[in-house]
Amino acid sequence: MSIKYRLAFLSLAMAAVVSCAEEKEPTAREQQEKILDAYIAANCPSAQKLQSGLTIISLNPGADKKPGTNDGIYIHYNTYDLSGTCQSTTDSVKARMLGTYSPSIYYGPSLFILNSTSTIGMKELLSKVGKGGSVTAIIPPWLTTAGKTVSGSYTNSQGQQSSISMIYEIKAGIVIDDVEKYQIDSLESYSKKYFSPKVDSTAYGFYFRNYTHPTGIPAADTVKAESSVGVWYVGRLLDGYVFDTNIADTARKYRIYDSSNDYAPLSVTMAETYQEMANMGSASSNDPSVSSGGSSTMIVGFARALKSMTYLDRATVFMMSGLGYGAEGNMSSGSGVPEYAMLRFDIWMAHPADTKFPPTKKP
Repeated sequence: MSIKYRLAFLSLAMAAVVSCAEEKEPTAREQQEKILDAYIAANCPSAQKLQSGLTIISLNPGADKKPGTNDGIYIHYNTYDLSGTCQSTTDSVKARMLGTYSPSIYYGPSLFILNSTSTIGMKELLSKVGKGGSVTAIIPPWLTTAGKTVSGSYTNSQGQQSSISMIYEIKAGIVIDDVEKYQIDSLESYSKKYFSPKVDSTAYGFYFRNYTHPTGIPAADTVKAESSVGVWYVGRLLDGYVFDTNIADTARKYRIYDSSNDYAPLSVTMAETYQEMANMGSASSNDPSVSSGGSSTMIVGFARALKSMTYLDRATVFMMSGLGYGAEGNMSSGSGVPEYAMLRFDIWMAHPADTKFPPTKKP
């Protein structure tokens, strides 16, 4: 090969190397953009893809009032992957059709606060609907973060990896501009509707009735600090969903019985104050005992109720979410307490030697 041709070949080879070096691997976002665009073209060509990547398939805006940056909105929803497989639902009828229904799962509406843990995509989507509205949209993975979007991997507000676009079907309920006021109003209405005479609040957002000692506990009957008590309870949301109980017959009644549970009274050591017994809560309460963090085996409202009871007492307490599980809730695989949930507990206090329900042994 002549020097002339060798130089020409070398130049072509170098050009090829430079060309290869300039070709970059597509980012995760670029790959998902192509998948999303192909899906839209094939399945919903009239959909509106917004600048962020949120894609509106259909929209009924509903009432004029839409949630603003600091507002909340109750919604029912279904989610699907792009193959059409349902991933989650708050519709019990749909769950039965899919064969995924369980009495232990909560199918009620979810409250989303736009300035809280909602993802970027949900914030943008929910700002478009008011009460009675509905929307079907695709949220791409780069909008499943709670903060700034990224071009690599995607992590949602719960720290779970999201790498695919999801279809959301949403039906909107009421819009709330003041969650605290809404909860106080709801608790007042609940008290009037289900109790006669109505239960009055004994503290801000805290409604308590001791049926055994309606006028209070005599000082001589007070359970002293460091003493143990056994506690039977039924925990539910205000819509009637029972999320927890240690009473076997009640668990069977609501079809949440678990044979691995022993259904024994909860053993509690009393303290001088209810603040010492619990430190879990939310800053949404005016109660100074409620912090914005911390952990405990007992929520503040439950501890406060126990401090107003003694052996063989039966009581009911219902409370704002700040005295319960707060803004984060306590959900696991669809069961438990959702975000911002108001709670009710029916409680029986037993002597620690009394291990059968209902309690009957006196100290």
